[in-house]
Amino acid sequence: MTDRIVIKGTSNGLIITMGAGEWQGLVEELGAQLGAKASFFKGGRVALRVGARQLTSAQLAAVGETLNRHNVSLWAVESEDAGTRQAATLLSLETDVGPTKPKISPPRVARSNADSIVTRRTLRSGQILRHSGTVVIIGDVNPGAEVQAGGDVIVWGRLRGSVHAGVKTGSEAIVCALQLSPMQLRIGDVITLPPADDAHREIIPEIASVQNGQIIAEPWRG
Repeated sequence: MTDRIVIKGTSNGLIITMGAGEWQGLVEELGAQLGAKASFFKGGRVALRVGARQLTSAQLAAVGETLNRHNVSLWAVESEDAGTRQAATLLSLETDVGPTKPKISPPRVARSNADSIVTRRTLRSGQILRHSGTVVIIGDVNPGAEVQAGGDVIVWGRLRGSVHAGVKTGSEAIVCALQLSPMQLRIGDVITLPPADDAHREIIPEIASVQNGQIIAEPWRG
């Protein structure tokens, strides 16, 4: 442990306070600390305190990926910055650790939806995940896998299978992923296929929505 990163154990799990310094350097340092004591941290859950930093959903998701590589899950981000809190909420993370244990119910998703599920798994070829509300997947959706959701679909990982969002909510639904490269993407009644040069496209977090009758993918900045 260094002065730049403080790790504290509580009844809620681990609280990691990110101190002063360049953000990417801190994330790399955190990964090194987790790797050095892998057996101690394995299976833990983390609330991240980031102070007044302005962070995007992509930056927070990158921290989550670092934690996941060491079998540690991120469930909350505490921040003094409203934009960072909004970015955390978009990733279905809590924004208030509080003195008591976190709620047992699934964390918040991008938009208010009581009928939502959060699943930590990778969907493999031939597997289908269906749900009547919003679906949040912390993991990948591999080619040949399929997700059908009544509401939004949020993939904290690579989306390379087929997705049908908005089965109930129609074209108001959204689809977000850290890598949005689906075999087929459907929102409501609107369907799109990946472009022929999709393999050469820059890999960035993206959010897809229906605009003027067609599906448009834009950078997912929280």
